[in-house]
Amino acid sequence: MLYSMRNVWRLYRRRISTRFNHSTATESDKPLQNKDFKHLLQQHKDKIVFSSYLEHEKLQLGYYKYYVKTIRKAKEVESKELHERSLPPLPLSLKYYVDKEIVLDDQIVSEVQEPEKSFQLPFAKTTHVRINEEDLKSQEQPRLDTEFDRSNIQKWMTNYEHFDDTKLASTDEQSDDEVVENEWCKHYGTPDSTVAVSQVPCGGCGALLHCNDPAIPGYLPSELFKDREIEELKSMECQRCHFLQEYNIALDVTVQPEEYEKLLKSIRHVKSLVMLMVDLVDFPCSIWPGIIDIIGTDRPIFIVANKVDLLPGDSIGYLKRIKESVLSEINKTKLGEANIKYVALISAKTGFGVEELISAMFKLWLYKGDVFLVGCTNVGKSSLFNALLQSDYCKVHAVDIVKRATVSRWPGTTLNLLKFPINRPSGWKIRMRSNRLLTEAKLMKVEDDIRNDQISGKKVIEPPSLICHIGRTFSEHSVLDDNFAEKRQKLTTLDEKHELFRKSKWFYDTPGVVHPDQVLSLLSTEELLLTIPKKLIRPQTYYLHQGMTILIGGLARVDLLDCTEPCRFTTFCSENLPVTVVNTENAHEVYETFIGTELFAVPSGGQERLRNWPGLKHKQYEFTGEGPKFCCGDIVLSSIGWVSVTVKKGSHCSIAAWTPEGRGIHKRHPSVLPYSINLKGKRILGTPAYMVGKVYEGDKL
Repeated sequence: MLYSMRNVWRLYRRRISTRFNHSTATESDKPLQNKDFKHLLQQHKDKIVFSSYLEHEKLQLGYYKYYVKTIRKAKEVESKELHERSLPPLPLSLKYYVDKEIVLDDQIVSEVQEPEKSFQLPFAKTTHVRINEEDLKSQEQPRLDTEFDRSNIQKWMTNYEHFDDTKLASTDEQSDDEVVENEWCKHYGTPDSTVAVSQVPCGGCGALLHCNDPAIPGYLPSELFKDREIEELKSMECQRCHFLQEYNIALDVTVQPEEYEKLLKSIRHVKSLVMLMVDLVDFPCSIWPGIIDIIGTDRPIFIVANKVDLLPGDSIGYLKRIKESVLSEINKTKLGEANIKYVALISAKTGFGVEELISAMFKLWLYKGDVFLVGCTNVGKSSLFNALLQSDYCKVHAVDIVKRATVSRWPGTTLNLLKFPINRPSGWKIRMRSNRLLTEAKLMKVEDDIRNDQISGKKVIEPPSLICHIGRTFSEHSVLDDNFAEKRQKLTTLDEKHELFRKSKWFYDTPGVVHPDQVLSLLSTEELLLTIPKKLIRPQTYYLHQGMTILIGGLARVDLLDCTEPCRFTTFCSENLPVTVVNTENAHEVYETFIGTELFAVPSGGQERLRNWPGLKHKQYEFTGEGPKFCCGDIVLSSIGWVSVTVKKGSHCSIAAWTPEGRGIHKRHPSVLPYSINLKGKRILGTPAYMVGKVYEGDKL
């Protein structure tokens, strides 16, 4: 059988590369993370009971399908090797004809050690605020400073040298929805979670530049970030720093805890409604302690629990149980003494529950005073602010002028924070809005029926999400009066003293603060993107005996210290955090060995990062079982997630939970999703893990 010279060349190159790999795989290559990990895994694999990183296919396919797939792959490899062995030997002269260094050029280049990545802790850096105690007591809002020109703020991206101006071109042949979306994108840009984080720090705050998530410091829109050379990025600052430097506007800033309390004291002196946002993936850690001592018990409060779209439904009525769990945790704090008027479950990202929240504010608060949006960092304040800005809650006269929002100086500080004028809920407006919501509800029901008919009998790959449309009932034409056109022509920017807005009530954004229980300030940008869940959480269940431990990435550890019966632990965390099961006696050794490697994913960043890693500390809790189909409680692990515990009825178990510096460890009872244990799939043979099961597809409030 004759072979072309090209085939012989390829086969020789493959064989030489294989031999070179084996000959150079020595201890001197330990700085390379992949080879380090493989070497360590070979030494300690007998101490790992189960790893979702190493055996992720088993979780999805189950033991039998995984076994069949493995056998098929083995046969393909065997067939390929048999075919290669049946080939004729290479000519001896080829060995002297080929330059070995040229053949292995690509391999040698790939083995050049990359420089160690630097790391930044974006949430650890706060905005310093100068506070004047006397001004905080004043009820008057200071006038805006005039040295900053904000007339062309909607085209802020053109201030960047590398921005393509052609992206601001008009779109005449698009639908109304597309025009609105493109208008938003061209003014504020769009994120792209598929692009890797750069290693270039922002010149202002030092956070690594990226285009993944606007909530994480260092963000730039993908229109500015993508396709940029390193030298170009070095001359750019992030969106937050740009707005602060060019327009003196603070976008979603984070301040020190002691400054945060002083800032909120100014709310005491005005008639207002406080809207407190809570992160459902991170509560009670995202509820600021002692907020009642700051704003008082008489102040009306709306509790807004965000990110409900990330929680999987466990059975009928799960939204009601989530709301009850939130209230139960609130009542354990001083916030239980507050004047709570309403509790809302929303998703600022998908729009779920936002229309109901607006209706509740119109009904319960009317137009009595201003509204202040408060909450910790990363609870979604900015997302809700932007959603309400495009809704019926914003005064229609200001929509085209404001574009995103105007700013207002926070009393006693140099901070200019976002705000917009609230729409007055007069009788005819409420009637028009109710008619629109009823019409949209009927259309949604028809669409749901059609969709259910289309997917009936078909396998649903992705679980359904909680999504709702946020619409606008009013336009300029619907509220047009005789003098409005004349008044409107004089405005280029929103002026609080203008007769259209002089008597308006305002919706204010406020600074955020990192809760002492949150681990966000300990994580780098890349680690935050891996830790904070972006998709619907898929719970994973494990069957553990006494003396076994679960590791969630390198961020959390849960030990089953003592129990009369085996327990089931159901983990809720980001899909990017691997779950590892080991024996408790080996837990410390395994953790110290594999921290910083791909087995744990987080933390990452090399030896410098590990030297600054604070380590884990623990707290211990007792649980009493309530049956095999009911979770008797949760162990909250700060911003990392939580673990639900299921024990045989009447049995007792003792559990130790570990997080960085022991932050945010709480026992939550009742469980937020008590029936989540029933979502598990079949037990995987030879492992403590269950397959990832189905998620409940509907709910009734």
